[in-house]
Amino acid sequence: MEARNSVRQKLTRLIKRSVRWSLFGVLGYFGILLFGLIPVNNDFRAAENGTQIYIVSNAVHADIIVPKTSAVIDWSERFGASEFFEDINNKSHVAFGWGDREFFLETETWDDFKLSTAVNALLLPSSSCIHVSFVRPSDCRDAVAVTISKEQYERLAEFVESSFRLNENGTYLQIPGEAYSTNDAFFSSAGRYHIMNTCNSWVGRGLKEAGVKTPWFSPMPKSPTLYIENEQVVK
Repeated sequence: MEARNSVRQKLTRLIKRSVRWSLFGVLGYFGILLFGLIPVNNDFRAAENGTQIYIVSNAVHADIIVPKTSAVIDWSERFGASEFFEDINNKSHVAFGWGDREFFLETETWDDFKLSTAVNALLLPSSSCIHVSFVRPSDCRDAVAVTISKEQYERLAEFVESSFRLNENGTYLQIPGEAYSTNDAFFSSAGRYHIMNTCNSWVGRGLKEAGVKTPWFSPMPKSPTLYIENEQVVK
């Protein structure tokens, strides 16, 4: 009987300790989130003449959307026509979304959603990939528009390019046979996805690199666009 009581007491203490540390962890995470909302690039002002970009950060995902061609970079030259099943010439923009590889490839729609996949993506550092879609601004729901200067767009383009893993010949490493539709494709990416490094974190870092006013730390939905004054969207 004494041995049984001793085991019960130890188990009770272990449970209490686990609950206490879990609570500390949750409170610490939310404390970091609140602290991370402190804005950076407070002197940012939208450029009068520059490149209008779009940021989507909804409850599900986040994308950086930029013109397909510009004086800074021609993204169509970075991707061969054979990598996409549809003629992308009628698309004016390209959307980049970084995220958990398994979740991306296995969750095309909500019908494909699995709680286990989402939990693994958030709690276990996992491989990442980049979803590339050729689009038109009118296709982009929940988009926030902002105009940045040529120099700022150069830094943003460098950030996006640095996120891709490369083949031996220096081209982006495509994931064969993976796509949602006929105007998109998936590519291997650098970095590990987890609760502190999400698709929104990636978008936020891109904006920070470009000098756009954004939170210091932005892993939560809609946080990257928190300080952006939305412009009239040019179609």
